[in-house]
Amino acid sequence: MEKLAIRLGSTAHDPVHWLVWSDTEKEIIASGELPNIDALAQLKERAPHAEVVCIVPGCDVVLKTVQLPARANRKVLNAIPFMLEDEVASDIAKSFFAFGKRIGDSQQVAVVLREQLEFWQDALKQADLYCDLLVPDTLALPYSKNTISLLSLGRHEQSAFIVRADEWTGYQGEKSWTSVLLERQLNAKPQSVVTYSEQQQIEYLEAFFAQTDTAEEAKSDAPTLTANYDKLPMQLLLDGALDANFNLLQGDFALKRKTTAQWDKWRLAAVLAAVALCVNLVSKTVELNSIKSQRQNIETSLQSSINQGFPELPKSRNKEVAIRNEMARLEQGGGGISMLVMLTQMSPSFANTGVTPQSIRYDATRTELRMQSVASNFESLEKFRREVQALGFEVDQGAINNKGDQVVGTIIIKG
Repeated sequence: MEKLAIRLGSTAHDPVHWLVWSDTEKEIIASGELPNIDALAQLKERAPHAEVVCIVPGCDVVLKTVQLPARANRKVLNAIPFMLEDEVASDIAKSFFAFGKRIGDSQQVAVVLREQLEFWQDALKQADLYCDLLVPDTLALPYSKNTISLLSLGRHEQSAFIVRADEWTGYQGEKSWTSVLLERQLNAKPQSVVTYSEQQQIEYLEAFFAQTDTAEEAKSDAPTLTANYDKLPMQLLLDGALDANFNLLQGDFALKRKTTAQWDKWRLAAVLAAVALCVNLVSKTVELNSIKSQRQNIETSLQSSINQGFPELPKSRNKEVAIRNEMARLEQGGGGISMLVMLTQMSPSFANTGVTPQSIRYDATRTELRMQSVASNFESLEKFRREVQALGFEVDQGAINNKGDQVVGTIIIKG
């Protein structure tokens, strides 16, 4: 995963600092400076799939701490803009209020012009860059109690000079006036200073701490001036922004995630694949229901045939085994002859006469076969009787009745 850190300027003409960091390799892939905000589109080409983290000038964001009434609920937050009306220079109707941490009855508030936020978001949108984390650079510097953090984004007098004076206090601007403000702050309250980039005209700080060391040499906790150049300025700001636990993009400016270009490219294919899957599932469901219906019809037809051929056979879940057992029982008939043998011998007679048995009952002890038979006429039944007698069986013919255009009669055959 890659992260693209971008520090935007206050105006379209300010330079844009950037850095691409690889979480996998734990190293900087590329970094640089764009001449103005119109060149942002170059970063989309350089890191098309990177997570974008934006850092904005602290001079455009006013950091305030508001003392809330005791046991104040969330509805009180809606009144904060009016509580700060006399403390901010901008029109509160044109300002956006983003909330930081609440510590006891103290609420951290960041104030920025809506127009400025819209300018940054529009610039990113024009460059096809998506960003859901926007942090002022003053809060992206490292914080340590009773320690001031300094960072310069260049060696020119006009280069951005960033100061973090406390957890929720900082200022940013040209070195010509921020250095004066820093000196006054140190005179009012001596504190340690850590500079995270090389500074020009830093002699006043060295002189100040030289005097402090002389005046407070007996104290072990005397303020110190320390330099820490372990990270590039944009790498330091990226790490600080990710750890800040604060985001200017809240409320109306909390954007929904934009689909990436790669998703736009494959979205149609994904939709078609989903449609094809749904159609396939519906088709398979219909097919399965059809198979179930056919299976039920076959089951009914099979049971009907079993009932016709073996009327005394009880219903069984395993019909094949039940029929085999019944056949085996019938084959073990008394008198040395079985029902199957008798039917096999009479098979040509059935074929010659067109007589069809509707039901068969076999008495193994008497070797007697009783059939309810159907024929087209009386002559067919009589012919069947004569042919069976010729085979050596004893045949008794019971009642014969007309049933439509067919003749139904009972035939008793003894082996």
